[in-house]
Amino acid sequence: METVNAIARVRFSSARPQVVQLHKPGVAHVELLCMEAGQKLTVDKTPVVYYVITGSASIASAGKTVVAAAGHTVSLDTNETHVVVSPPEGRLVCLMITT
Repeated sequence: METVNAIARVRFSSARPQVVQLHKPGVAHVELLCMEAGQKLTVDKTPVVYYVITGSASIASAGKTVVAAAGHTVSLDTNETHVVVSPPEGRLVCLMITT
């Protein structure tokens, strides 16, 4: 059993989104995604669940776009490449969970 303080691992960079591994791959791969205002991250073809901790995320996949606010989850079970964009006026922190 392993515990991690995810909030203590939050970090930002104006150069690019930060992806911080919280747990080693096993049952699930859990990473923390930290993005400055207006940053964009393209994620390769993998099923994923996003849980938005702070801010909001615009997620585009397969011709559809959803906006998820803090406390919401977004599940992508297709093998489509998708794009995550942080809001233009604030930071985004979310969990990325893949199997």
